[in-house]
Amino acid sequence: MKFRLCFLGALLATSTPAWAGMDQFAYGPAITNFGAIAKVDSDLPLSKRIDYKLAFDIGKGTPEKVNGDLDSVARFINMLVADGVPMSRIHAAVVVWNAGMMDVTKQSRYEQEYGGATNPNIALVEQLIAKGVQIYVCGQSAVKYDVAKSDLLPGVKMALSGMTTHAMLHEQGYLVNP
Repeated sequence: MKFRLCFLGALLATSTPAWAGMDQFAYGPAITNFGAIAKVDSDLPLSKRIDYKLAFDIGKGTPEKVNGDLDSVARFINMLVADGVPMSRIHAAVVVWNAGMMDVTKQSRYEQEYGGATNPNIALVEQLIAKGVQIYVCGQSAVKYDVAKSDLLPGVKMALSGMTTHAMLHEQGYLVNP
């Protein structure tokens, strides 16, 4: 058993970490400082004539860190724009619920929730909204977490619920990001 553990330890120590290619990623071209992407020689070319409608579901947040799921929305936009898809063909919507909603609140509400911490998501949310991303907060979760409509960052909208928002987005042709 000791040999197996030592062998496994040596194997892990000499293995290339999964993030070895991170130096291949860069920000932009549409969303700056967020949504890093890598150039890929893809065998599935993207159509420049279809509308890419994707809804993102965000229920988690990590205090004092950029929300990884919000960053994925920026990555979605950056990938498409970098591949030549016009912004007019890119439609992203975000449904935020549960503790994830704190990441789309104004600094004053974020500080109140996280003991004076700075909300690192503000610049990202501003850029996403500037690119036409619709961000909706689940009203049911907002009541649960005592988040008022006035606590939300400019451009973030209050919805009745996350479930009803997803149903409405589906009706508009949005697919849910898996």
